Amino acid sequence: MFLSDICDPTRLPRKHQSELTEEEQQQSGDKDIGRRPPTIDSIEFLYVDGEYLAVNKPADVRMDGDFDVTVAKLVDRKLGFQDGVKGKPRFVHRLDYATSGVLIAGLTEQSASYLAKLFRERRVEKFYLALVHGWTPSTRFVMEERIANHPVDGFMMTVDMVRGKSAKTECIPLSFGIYGDQYLVTKVLLKPFTGRRHQLRVHMKFRGFPIVGDATYGVDSVYGPDDSRTPPRMMLHAWKLKVLRGEEELWIEAPDPLETCFVEFANIVES
Repeated sequence: MFLSDICDPTRLPRKHQSELTEEEQQQSGDKDIGRRPPTIDSIEFLYVDGEYLAVNKPADVRMDGDFDVTVAKLVDRKLGFQDGVKGKPRFVHRLDYATSGVLIAGLTEQSASYLAKLFRERRVEKFYLALVHGWTPSTRFVMEERIANHPVDGFMMTVDMVRGKSAKTECIPLSFGIYGDQYLVTKVLLKPFTGRRHQLRVHMKFRGFPIVGDATYGVDSVYGPDDSRTPPRMMLHAWKLKVLRGEEELWIEAPDPLETCFVEFANIVES
């Protein structure tokens, strides 16, 4: 099955049920779109010292808020059993609900302030892995389409070269393959140079390569949570993060969860 077989250009993409607030769920009356949130009771610590804490955020888990499972609650719970770690984590950046991967926090007011300054000045390098529908060009390309709020759906973003703010994403194709005996897919490395909301998802959708499992911008999460065609998660993962500590570079990596999600046909990593 090809992307064109399931893509209805007149259909406005929707948030899947687990992205909706309780009030939105009651108003929508649509309980059978998207996928079921996973059952999560722990979170992996990738790096910890006296100043910084980095974790591997699970997919489909909110950062914080009045919910049973959030990143903040998972971290606090694990810190309660962690000897020698002092301070309260202050996360200075976020990942979308459906995105997994590296998150870094300061454990002191000073380290959190320093990290926030690095992010604000765009001095943090971020690298994402994604599985996208279709076969992209085999060489790297850069997307600089401007991104704005969607004119109809307040949750979504869209490409708008007039109203939009500048945005830049580099895409490096890694391998071609097939997902679930249904879709041609490409595994890509994405590097954002700006931090617009939903930037990677909007850029890839605009170029015709929506991310597999993206219930908001994609085309494969409309069958319902119990349908085998519905991907178990959005295939977008914050893979690596580089921050500066004085003259030292601190690299943090979250293991690649996409390796076993598709059958690879050809590795096309550029030398």
